[in-house]
Amino acid sequence: PEAPRSIIPVWKLETGDQITTKIYREPDRSSQTTVSQTGDAYFPGLGRVMVEGLTMDSLRLELTNRYDKLVIDAAVDAVMMRDVVIYGQVRSPGVYSVDPALTVLGLVAKAGGATGAGKSALLTLVKGDGRQFRLTREVRLSSLDIVHGDAIYVQDESFIGRNSAGFGAFTLIVTLLLSLTGLILIVVK
Repeated sequence: PEAPRSIIPVWKLETGDQITTKIYREPDRSSQTTVSQTGDAYFPGLGRVMVEGLTMDSLRLELTNRYDKLVIDAAVDAVMMRDVVIYGQVRSPGVYSVDPALTVLGLVAKAGGATGAGKSALLTLVKGDGRQFRLTREVRLSSLDIVHGDAIYVQDESFIGRNSAGFGAFTLIVTLLLSLTGLILIVVK
């Protein structure tokens, strides 16, 4: 099935997410922090704030309300980054820190692009529990329910690309059989 997606961003902060905040007119209070195992993050002037489960809009509102007590007309901008695994037929499979506004195609490009023989690739969201969903390349990551432990798998869409491992083994077996047949014919003569 196709991956369920939302018209509004669905990513909520969870352990391991990175948050970059900018407090305008107060650069000393700007920061980069990571959501801890206990679900909180440290912000200069505020200390530890429970953030796990908040959307980015909720976090911006919460930080603005808290910084308003310290800074007149606080203007807060916050951006999150999440580590997403991409593997399969890409040039550089691995874990990439991504902004939720990135598209699936942007993530594939970040991993060096697809390496298959075909012109396009099959994209699959693999959930931590093993469920799999088809992805379209233009969908924004923030509209997908991607959490830590999920991954995106890239597979060549062409028949040869999808079965290249099998063809390699088949070619090896045929080569061995032809070599053996040639040796037998030489020995018999």
